[in-house]
Amino acid sequence: MSDERGTATVKPLEVGDRVNWLRSARGGYGFITPIAAVILKIGPKRIQVRVAQRIAGAWQTKACWVEADSLKPRVAHVPEVDEALNP
Repeated sequence: MSDERGTATVKPLEVGDRVNWLRSARGGYGFITPIAAVILKIGPKRIQVRVAQRIAGAWQTKACWVEADSLKPRVAHVPEVDEALNP
């Protein structure tokens, strides 16, 4: 999308949006890992997202509170996150 000046407009984040969480691990030497997520709640300072984590060979979902500026829109479908029934 763009407005009349030709600049891109950013859609505000909403519950249920597919996003990539750009996670920077502590002691990660500046490396950023994109993690597929779905927005669960929007708080006054942070946003709660659901992510998938592989534990002992099985995918499990986990809810995390993250900063809004670390989220970017995602188009690709990731079944482990998008189709999870329980956060």
